[in-house]
Order: sequence, then C-alpha cells, then structure tokens
Amino acid sequence: MTIFGIPIETIYYYILIIIGILIVIDVLSALIFSVSIISFSLDLLPVPGSVLLYFLGAFSLAGFLGEKYTSLSSINVLIGSVIFGLIFAFILYFGILLPLSRTSDSIAYVTKDLEGKTGVVITSIPIDGFGEVLIEMNAGKVAKAAKSNQNEPISLGETVIIIDATDAYIVVSPYTSFLA
Repeated sequence: MTIFGIPIETIYYYILIIIGILIVIDVLSALIFSVSIISFSLDLLPVPGSVLLYFLGAFSLAGFLGEKYTSLSSINVLIGSVIFGLIFAFILYFGILLPLSRTSDSIAYVTKDLEGKTGVVITSIPIDGFGEVLIEMNAGKVAKAAKSNQNEPISLGETVIIIDATDAYIVVSPYTSFLA
C-alpha cells in the first residue's frame, strides 16, 4: 500500500524516527530541566502530550514491524498498530504516570522513628503518671503523652530523650548533654 506514492512502511519508519527523536528530547529535558518540553495537553484528550508521543511511537513501531515482517494486509496492520499503541499508552498512563502523579511527600511519621529523639516537657510528668512532651520533627512539632522511664518526676521545660515509643505514649528519660 502507498500513500501519495510513498510506501506505508516508509511512512511508519519516518514517524518512528521523528517520534523517537521527540521522545529523547522530552526525556532529556525532563532530566536536565525537571520540566518536560513536550508537556502540552490537548483539549480533546485529558492526558498529557507525552502519552500521545508514546502512543505514536508504539503505533509506528508496530506498523513498521507489521508491514516488514508479516504478510498481513496493510489495513490489518494499521488496525493492529492502533490497538497496540492504545494498549501501550493505556498501560503507561494508568499504570505508571497517573499513580506517580498522585504520590507526594508525606509528613507522616512512624512512631518507632521517635526513639532516640529529644523533646521538651510541656506538661510535667509526675511519679507513676503521664505528662506531655513536644518533639520537633521535619514537618513540624508533635506532642505526645509521656511517662518517665524510671518513675521519677520530670518538671516542665526539661529536655528529655525518648527511650521507647508506642502509639499511645512515649517513655522518656531526662537528657543531659555531654557538651554542657
């Protein structure tokens, strides 16, 4: 089959080369500048333009290989190429790009991460009782219920080190700096 006197295999090949170059430029620009140059969005499609590039790349690759190495008719190769391109773009968008776009840096912490950190007593800790300790974290400050490690009172404003941490409370001990 020919289009405007050019064999369709050649058209698939030219599309593959052009789209391949654009994909390489897109990936390199994203790596170097942290921004995709070809990050356009079409009003008709709710997906990024790079997904369209990958669809066209998969489509043209399947078309070129189908024309070159199979005895199928050009219409069957075209239909198969469109299906292959759509499946590839679908997997890329819904399997990789969309889940990645929904992830974010979390400000949550694991309770066991508190062990070894220091904090300041904001509600004094009595003997055999609970008080409250303010711990400074990367994303802000966390106040946790606390009890003394050795059942000794710890007064307001004292610096403590966290010995053990559970979801309900932390176990602390008075902290003395080696530098003081």
